[in-house]
Amino acid sequence: MKIIHGFFAAAFIMLGLAILPMPARADADAQKFLEAIYKKYVGQNTPGIVFDTSEAALAYFTPELAAMISSDAESAQKNDEPPVLDGDPFIGAQDWDIKDLAITVKDIAPGKAMGFVSFTNMSERQSVEIELRKLPQGWRIDDIRWSDGSLREILKNEGGSPGEKESSDTQKL
Repeated sequence: MKIIHGFFAAAFIMLGLAILPMPARADADAQKFLEAIYKKYVGQNTPGIVFDTSEAALAYFTPELAAMISSDAESAQKNDEPPVLDGDPFIGAQDWDIKDLAITVKDIAPGKAMGFVSFTNMSERQSVEIELRKLPQGWRIDDIRWSDGSLREILKNEGGSPGEKESSDTQKL
């Protein structure tokens, strides 16, 4: 009888382990998406990513964020001034010599993931957090956070009246 009870206890434990939620594993496509972006930045004189049209921006960003980026560029051109986003959002700088790149991605909710990117740029270690959303077209960036702010924050400030806009250089890339 003890053997039967032991068997049922072991089976019950195994069943319990089988139905416990597994730790969130990142979608491999989200990892590949970020790796494809950042490989264009590694080394000197690399081209980075060009998203100078709405269509190009939509290849990397969610429609809402792409519209904000396009609006900033159009406003700058119309007013003959530099855009609020005057650097590269993927690395948070205007110039780069990227080395020691590391990328990890973690699922945070169904259809959402967070990318953690670290690298050395011109001898300075930097980290970037990237919010990702899965759309029918694939993974897209919904925000980028640097140590001093985020892409959405910068672009939202661009839309305010002159008194509401951030004037500090930390809000401009």
